This record gives sequence, structure tokens and C-alpha cells, in this order.
Amino acid sequence: MISKSFIKSSFIYTIVGALPLASSILLLPFYGNQSLLTTSDYGMLAIYLTIAELGRVLFTFATDNFIGLNYIHYSNSEKQKETFIGTSALFMLLYGVILLLVLSSLGQSIFDLAYPGKNINFFPYGFASLLTGMLNGNFKAYTTLQIYREKPLPYFWANITQVSIIITISIVGLYLKPLSLDAPIYARLTASIVSFIWAFSFFISHGKLTIDFNILKRLFSYAAPLYVYYLLYWVINNIDRYLILGLISKESVAIFDFAVKVTMALELFQSGLAGAISPKVFKLWKSNSDNPWGTIEINKYYHVYALINIAIIPLYYFILPIAIPLVVNNTALYSSFCFLPILFATRATRIWYYYLSSPIFYFQKTKIMPIVFATVAVFQVGLTYMLIKLMGINGALWANFATRLFQATLIYLYVRTFYKLNINTKKMFLFPGINILCLILLFILDLNVFLNVAILATITSISSYLTYHKELDISSIKRMVFNKD
Repeated sequence: MISKSFIKSSFIYTIVGALPLASSILLLPFYGNQSLLTTSDYGMLAIYLTIAELGRVLFTFATDNFIGLNYIHYSNSEKQKETFIGTSALFMLLYGVILLLVLSSLGQSIFDLAYPGKNINFFPYGFASLLTGMLNGNFKAYTTLQIYREKPLPYFWANITQVSIIITISIVGLYLKPLSLDAPIYARLTASIVSFIWAFSFFISHGKLTIDFNILKRLFSYAAPLYVYYLLYWVINNIDRYLILGLISKESVAIFDFAVKVTMALELFQSGLAGAISPKVFKLWKSNSDNPWGTIEINKYYHVYALINIAIIPLYYFILPIAIPLVVNNTALYSSFCFLPILFATRATRIWYYYLSSPIFYFQKTKIMPIVFATVAVFQVGLTYMLIKLMGINGALWANFATRLFQATLIYLYVRTFYKLNINTKKMFLFPGINILCLILLFILDLNVFLNVAILATITSISSYLTYHKELDISSIKRMVFNKD
């Protein structure tokens, strides 16, 4: 039986872990206030925030994963554990500082080469963002370690403190010094400094700050493939903004980024729900002697996952055009409404990603993932550049959608080599496919927003009923809700 403490800690790790990403969404009403931030400045803020995330990936070298997953390996001996923690923390710090100095000296030259004639400065905001990323990398290692130490309360308070600092200083700072990037950039830097002190204080008190070359060798062996994977993941998720900046304008970056962020709540919901499903599915594989094939019991979780994800889109689509004008007064950002169908379609393809990636992680077939993501990254960069040149922002949206489909296809072809899917084609491919096709057609037709919602809701209702009418039993739903056998 699942204990209450397990449920409580799982809730903390899932919800609180999403707060750093959610903070960007919560601050949109202030970033979208034209008296606090211009459209052009918001566009550059989007660029600097992605630089901070790139910095976190670059400077950490996937040590956050290494220190978390290998904690149990070294926990039998207190001396070994201290050396392990100290070596990992000291490596992160030294590697981060050296790389920060190198990139800082090259930063302006890289900007000038990438954006000739655009007059985009690396200092001070680019440097502040890189430093933020480096400090956050150490903090990420600390929070990951708390999960494997089964310490949900330090994890909770550390993340809550960081997010509270970001939101408070950003809002107060924007009102004290409007039409400047100082507040949003330095709010994150301040939060990262506090978080770094918090994290490194733990590393000092629980570890021995020395370099053990055996542990370092193990770190390089483990982390190098993941490092490449995370860099490629960053490219796939962020490169479109840089291409839009170079090929169009700062304002276009703002509109594109705003559209992506307002639909990001769906991805947070998807990842949270997938995280809740995974342990149940993993237990079923384990009870089936780790046989690499799908069963009715396993697939039904993903059938429900597909239904919930598709059904929620019309509701969310209805809410956004009503809610956004109430909290965002920068009318230039309202042009992002017409992008919502293609972005919802892109989010819907994640159903297939989570379904197909689950056996990869359970059966530990992850070695191919850097190759898959490298192929996807090259595909996206080339396609995004070409389509932006032809179609502007619409080109970036089409390229983003095509990239997600291409990614899912490559993963599908790989999974088939070691895992028998036993797919219910109607539920896992036809049902999401019909609704994705509907969203694509609505984007092409460019109708009134609320007419789009009405059409989508109708198609979703009909397709849901035709696909799931046998499972949509009211008495069964009541038993699930009220936990009755």
C-alpha cells in the first residue's frame, strides 16, 4: 500500500520542481505590461533567459544527475560519501568558473558575429545571465541530491525561497525602474546567488572539498553522454528564438515567446501527469518479469493520458483569449492568439513522446538518445532557418511542429527494435491525430478565435465519444473519483 508520506513527498517533488518554469508564466502579466516593459525589451529578456538556461547546462556538465543518481552508491561509507559530494561540488565550481571566464571574454564577439548590425550587447545582461546559469547549476545539483536523500522539506523550502525572490524582486523592481531589464535579470541573479550559498553551504558541511580522481573519472564517464543530450535538448527547445532575432526582430521574438509561454502550462500538466503514470507502468513491467512488450494494463494508462490531454485543449483554448487581455495590456502580444492552434497541436504530439520514451528509460536503452536528439537538432535548425526566411514567425511555428513529429517518429523507429508496442492504433494514433489535424486546419484557415474553439470542441467531443464510448461509464468514473471498489 502507498504511504501518505510517499504521496506527500511525490507531490512536493512534482509541483515544487515545476515552480522555476512556472515563475516565468506567473510573471507574464508584468512582462506584458507596456508601461513596465516594451515589446522589444521583452523579446531580449526571452533571449537572456534562455542564455541563463544554457549556462546552467554548460557549467554543470550533468553533474547534478551524477550526484543524485550515484548518492546511494557512495552512502554505505560516511567517508566515501563525503569525498563523493565534495569532489562533485568542487568540480562543478572549478569547471564553471573556468568556462564562465572563457565565454565571458568571447561573449560580445559571438553576439557581433551572430547578429551583425543589430547592436545587441553581451554586457551586462548576457554576462549576468551566464553567471545566473552557473550558480543555478550548483543549486540544481543540491535539489536533485535532496530527492535521493528523501528530504522533501529542504527541497521544498529551497525552491520556494528561490522562486519567491525572483517574483518579488522582479515585480517591485519593474515598478521602481520601469522600461528596463534590470529588475527581471538581476532578480534571477540575486535568487541564484542566495540559492548557491544555500547549496554550497550544504556541500561544505556534508562533503570533503577535495578531488578524488577515481570519482572524477566515473563522473566523466557517466555525465558526458548526458551533457551532450542536455545541450541538444536546449537547442531543440530554444534555437528558434535566436533565429527569429537574427532574421526578423526583437519584437517578433517577444510575440513568439509569449505565445509559447502561455501554452507551456499544458506541457507542465503533461509532464506532471506522465510522472504520475510512470511508476505504475514501471511496476507492471516489473510484475511481468521485465518482458519488453506492452500489455492492455500498461497501454490503458496512456489511452487515458491521451484522452485527458486532448480533451483539455478546447477548454484551455477558450480561457486564454479571455484571460490574457485582463492581465496583459501590451496589445502587440495579442497577435499571438492566431498562433495558438499550431502550438496546441505541437503540445499534443508530446502524447506520443511520453508514451514512446517510457520503455526507453525503464529498459535503460538511453545510449541512442544523444544520436536521436542530434539528428533532431540538425533537422530543426535547418528547417527553422529556411521556413523563417520564407514565412516569418509562422515558419518558426511550422518548423517547431514538424520537429516534434520528426522526433516522435525517430523514437518510434528505435523503440520498435527492442520493445513490442502492441498499440491500439485507434486510441494512441488515430484519436490524437484527428484532433491535431483539426488544430492544423484551424491555424491555416485563421478564423475567429471563438469560432475555432467551437469547431475544436465539437470535433474533440465527437472523436472522444467514438473512440472511448465503451470506457466512458459514469459508474466507473464515480468509483475512481470516490475511491470505491
